[in-house]
Amino acid sequence: MTRELTDMLRKNRTIDWQKKESASAGMRRMVKKLLKKYKCPPEGMEDAIATVISQCEIWADN
Repeated sequence: MTRELTDMLRKNRTIDWQKKESASAGMRRMVKKLLKKYKCPPEGMEDAIATVISQCEIWADN
């Protein structure tokens, strides 16, 4: 799941995805879709999405 997520985010990121709401919404949508694919429980999904997005922001800064 991690490898698939990383590949997907690398392929679909844009230069200013952190600043554009539509681009960051697209990233969140991709993460949510992948979490559903791997049957992540709905009650923990928002926290998981927030964690992944924050890690992507750190990853993008480096």
